[in-house]
Order: sequence, then C-alpha cells, then structure tokens
Amino acid sequence: MWAGRVVHDAIEMALHIFSAGRDVPTEPFIDDVVQRMRGEWRSSRDGRYRDSPKTLALFEHEYPIELKPEVWQMLRAGVVNCLRHFFRLPLLAEIRKTAPEHWSIEHWSKVLDFEGTPMWIAPDFGFWTSEGRLALIDWKTGAADPDSAAFQLGCYALYAKDMLGVDPDRVDLFEVNLREPLVTAHKWDAARLADIREQLRLSIRGMKAYLADPDRNVAVIDAFERSEELRICRWCNFRAVCRPQL
Repeated sequence: MWAGRVVHDAIEMALHIFSAGRDVPTEPFIDDVVQRMRGEWRSSRDGRYRDSPKTLALFEHEYPIELKPEVWQMLRAGVVNCLRHFFRLPLLAEIRKTAPEHWSIEHWSKVLDFEGTPMWIAPDFGFWTSEGRLALIDWKTGAADPDSAAFQLGCYALYAKDMLGVDPDRVDLFEVNLREPLVTAHKWDAARLADIREQLRLSIRGMKAYLADPDRNVAVIDAFERSEELRICRWCNFRAVCRPQL
C-alpha cells in the first residue's frame, strides 16, 4: 500500500507540473521520489509517527517485523518501474494534448449519497477528451484483479452519472496497470450501471447486518467472528485491537 501511495502521489505531482505548462525530467524526478521514500522509511523506523500521527507509519515498524534488505529494494524497484512506465504511456501523451483546464487532478467530488448511505468515490484522474467525452482513470500498481477493477470502475461510472450528470455512454473508463504497463478501456451503459447499483445495495446490506445499531453506525466487536488461523493475524492491520496478546 505504501508503494502504491508513493506512485499515486508522484503522478499527481507530475500532472500538476504538466498542467502549469512545464516538462518533467523523468529520471531526476524519479530519483527525487526515491529519496523521499527513503526519508519516509527512516521516519517510520524511528517511530516519529507516534509524536506526529500524520507521518508515515509502516506495519513492519509498528509490530515489529524484520524484513530482508532485498524486500525493501524490490519495493523501491517496483515504484521506479511504475513511474517509468507512466511517463512512457501513450495515454499520457493524449492527456497532454488536451487543455489542463479540462483536467481533474484532485477530483470533482469525493462523497456520493447512495440511497442514504455516503460513499467516498475518488477517481485518480479525469479529463474531457477532444471528442467531448469524460475519461476517468484508475492507476494500478499491484497485481491485476479483473473483477475488483471492473466493480471499482463501475462505481466511477456511477459517480459520473449521479454527481456530474454524465451518462455512461459518454464516459470512458481506463484501468492503467503501471506494472506491465497495460491500459484497459471499459465502456459502460445503463444496464451495466444498474448492475453496479444492485451490487452496492447488497454490499451495504451485508455490512449493516453486522451492526448493533445500523442507524447510528454502531458495531460491537464480539459480533464479529475472529479467525482461528493465527498466521493470518500476523499480517493484519487490526491485530493489536483484535488479538493484543499476539
């Protein structure tokens, strides 16, 4: 997750530079990203997040878990690989041909009221094409998951329809796997959007079923079954809350 966030933040920074009409020297830019990664890693290792909660806190430093240096080196290499692929994307060249005032880097809106339930939806990037179509992009840095990606992009189509008033047939959704790199276009229509709405209803219903008081969004931890596979707990973010003895 940390590497993915680093890549997303770097891309956002690069797009801001492009929007100001300036070029980005690829290798010096990537070197700067790596240096900031190293600074964040040292900050987490030294436990600075305990006094400054908004700074980086890595799971491996909190618990602690020893990882070989090769693991961190692979993480850095993955970030570098994704960013190099980003700068070489034909899609980026297409974006840069459009006027920056037609770009959305920080998102038009993040909260969608879906039938009384607030949903936080934030496409990574959006722009209006020269053909007058709305393109919404999701940058991917991890392993491909077609079902998850299709659902997420469907939520972007819902966002476009309900928040921006753009019909699905005027929206182009791009899943950009920066590890490969591979750009997959997803086209949507009203029927597929109806399926997304139903999936969301089922998901919301399932989550609320675990709440002691759904109207007040109150949960009781004893209502949730704990895994008996303690190997899973070793890498769980909630291990200190759920199984503090570990």
